[in-house]
Amino acid sequence: MNRFISFFSTIAFLLFFGISTNAWSEDSTRVLFVGNSITYFNEMPQLFRSIALNNGKNVSVSMYAPGGTGFVNHYVDPNVYALFRESWDVVVLQPGSGESAGASWPVDTTIYRGRILLDSIYTYSPCAKVFIYEIPYGVPSENEYNVYFSVQDRIRDSITQLSDSMGIPFLPAGQCARAYYEMHQNLLLHGSYNDIHPNLNGSFLVASTFYAGIFREQVSQTTYYSNVVPDTAAIFFNIVDTVVFNHLNDWRLNTFNLSADFSANITGGDVTFSNGAVNAASVEWDFGDGNSSVETNPSHTYASNGEYWVTQFAFQNGCIDSISKKITIATVGLSQATT
Repeated sequence: MNRFISFFSTIAFLLFFGISTNAWSEDSTRVLFVGNSITYFNEMPQLFRSIALNNGKNVSVSMYAPGGTGFVNHYVDPNVYALFRESWDVVVLQPGSGESAGASWPVDTTIYRGRILLDSIYTYSPCAKVFIYEIPYGVPSENEYNVYFSVQDRIRDSITQLSDSMGIPFLPAGQCARAYYEMHQNLLLHGSYNDIHPNLNGSFLVASTFYAGIFREQVSQTTYYSNVVPDTAAIFFNIVDTVVFNHLNDWRLNTFNLSADFSANITGGDVTFSNGAVNAASVEWDFGDGNSSVETNPSHTYASNGEYWVTQFAFQNGCIDSISKKITIATVGLSQATT
């Protein structure tokens, strides 16, 4: 994940209402969630962390989410800025429900407040990846799914405007929830009608969306389900992978932030790597067999069959991001490809 080359050192734990944290190490990806009850319901940040850990990611999470708040509160809250003075790899900002739809405040006003928050984050964590949480809305009643779809469209439009104006991507949890309700109008993601808060299923879908968007990695290989029925979790994973990765540009995940990425074409022991890093000035490669390269799109020949972890490092303005993928070298002449 993203790191500033001169890494900051320690964290001060804040233990008052609205903040939760867990122990961390210098090797963990440090994620901060700033939101309200839509963030903290069902311990969603911990669900995200459990999914990440299940997929081999060493992640620590912290949360500041007083109920009923939004950017209008956060941008004047000293507790928020105290947290921002620490060092973070990822920060997820959740506007209030009214702000998300451009209802309680004009979107331009929320953008102004969001930029103040963003400037503070980058002052202390210049290489942090910052995302906006596009919330899933609640369903008004059994006969008003059309209203739900309309409001969710309005939220998407407002969040897209926020994303473009602030220069940061968003995590399309609302669009993943919408995709489910387009197929099944059975209120599986909420405990009752006319309640904007997700139930455990809904929060698990949100956490899965966050994993896919933050790590740019499909979530369908996950074997952690919390207390969600495994078959239901599999449906959620398929929705997330489809919505997130079929529309990366729509969520600005291919537009903002420094993100390492690559693909590999394999023929026998010969591999051609294609650089897919976003916003990188340069890249470096570790082929997993003791060899490396600084070429943008290198080729490499492996001496023997086996599985190798290939790591790409992407660099920009003193920041570094990395991604590792496993490739399999088998019989000469057999073509394979990583995704």
